[in-house]
Amino acid sequence: MILDRQIAGCVFLLGNIFVVFTNSEVLQCYSGCRPYSLQKTSVILGMNPTDITTNYAGICAYVLDSGNACVWRIRRDVEPSKVLEFGEEKDLVSMSVTESGRITVIWNRTKISVYSDAGQKLLNTGIQQADEVKFIKHAIEVEDGSFVACNDRQLFRLSVDGKVTDLVDDMGGSYVVRNKNKDVIVADTQGQRALMLDCGKLKLKTTLLSIERDGVECPQHVHFALDSGQLLVSWLNYLDVYSFNERALQSHLAASEQEIRDQRVVERAFLQREVFQSKSYEDLLHVNARIVEENLKRQRSRTSGMHTCTLILYLLDTLLWPPCV
Repeated sequence: MILDRQIAGCVFLLGNIFVVFTNSEVLQCYSGCRPYSLQKTSVILGMNPTDITTNYAGICAYVLDSGNACVWRIRRDVEPSKVLEFGEEKDLVSMSVTESGRITVIWNRTKISVYSDAGQKLLNTGIQQADEVKFIKHAIEVEDGSFVACNDRQLFRLSVDGKVTDLVDDMGGSYVVRNKNKDVIVADTQGQRALMLDCGKLKLKTTLLSIERDGVECPQHVHFALDSGQLLVSWLNYLDVYSFNERALQSHLAASEQEIRDQRVVERAFLQREVFQSKSYEDLLHVNARIVEENLKRQRSRTSGMHTCTLILYLLDTLLWPPCV
C-alpha cells in the first residue's frame, strides 16, 4: 500500500487495518484484506501520533498522542476516547500493550511507565546503566516483568529496576513485537530486515524478511496480528502486509502475482508524480529548456549563414559564367 503521507504506525484488528501518520490529526481505517480499500477517515484535533498498538484484551487499538499528551482508545464505530492523560511524562517515544492489557509507554528516551488498561499507573522505571545503553526506542513487557527493548544498534533486556541484564550489540532496531509463539520480532532499520529471536535468550532464530528476498526497506514499525497471523511493516509512506508459511518460515506478500504487477504500476506512477512535482525536476526542466533554446539559436544562426554563403556563391557563379541566351 502506498499512502499519501508518512506513516507513524499501523495495526490489524478485527479485519481492519488502522493507520496513523506523522504530524497528522488523521486516523484511517482500511479493510484488512485485498484490495485494502479505505473504509473510514477520522480526525482527532491536536493529535500528533507517535505510535499505535493493539489491546487484544480490550478489543481496541491505542494511539499514543504527544500532541494532546494522552493515549486514545480506538474502536471501529465508536468515537475515540482518552484512556490515559500524562503529567510528568514528556517526549513520548513509543508504546506497547501486553496480552492482558498492560500499557508500556517509553518517554524521555530513557524512562518506562506501565499502566493498567483502566489508566492506573503501575510502575515507573528507567535505564540505570547509561554507560552500556544510552536510550530506548521501543520496549515490550514480558512475562517475568522485565522488558525486551531496542535502540538503533542494540537489543537488550531491562529488569524492573532498570538494570540491563542481557545485551546484544549490532542487532538493534526501531521496534519490537511478539508473535503467537512468544518469539521476539525486531524491525532492524539499518540492516533492512525483520529478525525473529528467542525471547528468553535473545538469540537469533531466523531472518523473517530481508531486502534481497522480500523487498523490505528500512522498516520503522512492525505489527504482528495475532488474529490473522500477518505481519504489517511500514516505513515512510509505504505499508506492506506479509504472511508466512510456518513450516518453511518463508515470507511472501499477501497478494497474487497480478496484484503485485498492478501494485508496481501504481508505485511507478506514484514515483513519477513525486519526481515531476519536485523542485529538482523543475530546475532540470528550466536548464534543459535554456539549453534547447540556445541550441536552436545556434542552429538558426548556422542555417542563416549557410543560406548567405549559398546566395553569394550563386551570384558569383552567375557573374562569372552568365547563362547562355
